[in-house]
Amino acid sequence: MGTVQRWLLPLMMVCYLLAAVMPRPGEVLRIVSLRLPGSGGSVTMPMVLLAVMLLTAGLGVRARDLCAVVGRPLRLASGVAVNALLPVVLLPVASMCLRAWPDAAEVECLAVGLLLVLAMPIAGGAASWGQNAGGNVPLVVAMVVGSTLLSPVTVPWGLAVAAALVGPAGVGSLDDTARLDGLAGTAGAGAFTLALIVLPCLAGIIARAMLGERRAARIAPVIKLVNIVNILLLCYINASGALGQALSHPDPDFLVLATSVAGAACCLSFLVGRWISRWTRCDTPDGISLTFATGMNNTSAAAVLAASWFAHRPQVLLPILAYSLLQKLAANMFGTRPPAPPAALS
Repeated sequence: MGTVQRWLLPLMMVCYLLAAVMPRPGEVLRIVSLRLPGSGGSVTMPMVLLAVMLLTAGLGVRARDLCAVVGRPLRLASGVAVNALLPVVLLPVASMCLRAWPDAAEVECLAVGLLLVLAMPIAGGAASWGQNAGGNVPLVVAMVVGSTLLSPVTVPWGLAVAAALVGPAGVGSLDDTARLDGLAGTAGAGAFTLALIVLPCLAGIIARAMLGERRAARIAPVIKLVNIVNILLLCYINASGALGQALSHPDPDFLVLATSVAGAACCLSFLVGRWISRWTRCDTPDGISLTFATGMNNTSAAAVLAASWFAHRPQVLLPILAYSLLQKLAANMFGTRPPAPPAALS
């Protein structure tokens, strides 16, 4: 598992480079869609890849890992709740810091991109990074699953509340929140998370339970390979929509700003998790799990959602792509320095 994590980051950077110099294949794959009979909607290639990613993530979940934390619901609830509250806490702070930026359109793109990332459920990769850092694996797996299952409720809520906080009646970074309000509606983020995040994840968990541990262990190497290829292809497709245009219409100031703001928000997310783990006096393994669950969000889902609802503003993808890369760098940094054990009460 550690070898996979070490290679994933360089491979993602290669995908970003390919998307920058050869964006056309990714742009073509991004618009490939299949009409759903009986409904006006369609399924795109990124949506299929996202569903496959969550399906393979579900196949990696063992039922006994979930049962192991049933007796400690407060730890589980704290991780899920903190992750859900991130957009409400961090986005207004970021928006206030961006008020001095002269280009209001760029500020809007940054705010929307960060909002989509922070509103997403905990990334499945948090379990792998937490395991490598010595965390409580059953706890972080349960946090990932709990956050995923609640995402049809938490994601629309996070979008609606955060958009109100930074809209015209709040900090004022967003002049028009109509599209975000529509996304927060029942036909937007709720339907998206249910169809492409919750159901594939549940299907994977059920499939593993039906296969049994022996068969699941036998096919695990194939599943991991499929998952890596799927992640990299999705990374390339998502990046091609933003990085190709960034090079054809270069804007170095905005690129630096998007990377800086995404990096700051990412580090703050990890720091919030670490602070809460110390404040609640977690032991070291639980504290590591809480730190990674708070710091890592499903950026792939955010990118697919941005491509679907904000295709007319590809700059929204830039902070999402930057966050995706930087949260893996942050995970590596925080994984090498676990929180200190809580001091004994005097």
